[in-house]
Amino acid sequence: MAGPARAPGQGRPARDGLVGSLLHGLAILDMFERDRPVISLPEIAENLGVHRSSASRLAATLAAAGYLQPAGEKGKYRLAGKLAALGALATDKAELRRAVLPHLRDLVARCGETGHLAILDEDEAVTVEVVDGWHTVRMHSWVGKRSPAHCSSMGKALLAGVADDYLTTIYPGPRLERRTPATITDRAGLRRQLADIRARGYAADLEELEADLCCVAAPVFGSAGDVVASISVSGPASRINDATIPEVARDVRRTAWRISQRLGAAPRVNGWAGLPGDS
Repeated sequence: MAGPARAPGQGRPARDGLVGSLLHGLAILDMFERDRPVISLPEIAENLGVHRSSASRLAATLAAAGYLQPAGEKGKYRLAGKLAALGALATDKAELRRAVLPHLRDLVARCGETGHLAILDEDEAVTVEVVDGWHTVRMHSWVGKRSPAHCSSMGKALLAGVADDYLTTIYPGPRLERRTPATITDRAGLRRQLADIRARGYAADLEELEADLCCVAAPVFGSAGDVVASISVSGPASRINDATIPEVARDVRRTAWRISQRLGAAPRVNGWAGLPGDS
């Protein structure tokens, strides 16, 4: 005896006891690959066996939740930064440490400033590794430290990889917490700064989190091109400032990129600046 007919656009039925719309959403995420960083609504509709209107609602829902973001052209999407925290949690910690620590130690040995590895947890940057600098006057930090993402360099490097809708979710109001007179305190200003971070490839914090503390950070990319972590160096304003940031940033960016390559990132990531000298 034949089973019940499906209405047009209803797609394949879910297996017993499972939620069909959730399976469809996960199937959309499964469509992304390194050589397929952008997918379109017609591709989603064909892959799932649903009408384009249903594909559009599914993609819009994933975008609103921070898992997808528009890819520029209408009806096309790429993965968004909400997956970064999940990716960092799913990544074997020993593997992440093996990829990061040798390069972070080399970076600290060169510049003398304290180095950090951080992941994003909603609106906070969580420090998961610290390498102490060798300067007598240096920043002291610890594993497990949580910093507001909007006013720390490592947090802003992480936020630059998330979808705009996710920013609205974690910052529902237009005003942001002020930590110092230099802190960004409005969501619109943060969005503009995140666009600048993607365009130049690094984030800076000039006494936005603490007085006399300045930091430079760069994103670490995973194999899917998402931001899975960030690395940073931090020190006093006498050593990290407008005059020295360009040189520090070049070193931090190159270090982050070496780590990204160990994690399987492609040579270029769409939407982000390439390394200086890249063609």
